[in-house]
Amino acid sequence: MNISAQLRLLERTGTRIAKLKKNLLQEARARKTLEARLECLVRASGLPPRDLVFALVDHYKIRLAGRRKNQGRRRRRTTITAELRDAVKNKVSGGVSMNRTAREFGISYAVVIKMMRGHYDRLKWTGALTPSEFAGRQIPPVRPAIIKSARA
Repeated sequence: MNISAQLRLLERTGTRIAKLKKNLLQEARARKTLEARLECLVRASGLPPRDLVFALVDHYKIRLAGRRKNQGRRRRRTTITAELRDAVKNKVSGGVSMNRTAREFGISYAVVIKMMRGHYDRLKWTGALTPSEFAGRQIPPVRPAIIKSARA
């Protein structure tokens, strides 16, 4: 690369740097004015900042990813009964989407899929699973060990 080409490249790079610096300064000014307005808003509300944020979120019904309705409590596990299974199957067979059905009954989408595939078909009306429903190998019954003598 010759010297004149390097000088042109340097000039173009300098222009890009100047534009970037101008944009960053404008963004910094905008953020500073926004922070000042927010500080004024917090002082005028008379609430601690955290309480003000939660009040605004609740009032304007904003959904935040980290904030759930049950706030720290785990969702209670649903006991799958034959009645629930039949109601879910009838709803989905009737044309309602599996996602909507899961939300209506308060169960997960995966459980609805399992119900539709027949994983809960052996469920008794009492709500208990039959032994054949459990996965894994059959455990053979315990037999007494036969001890052979070393001389025989």
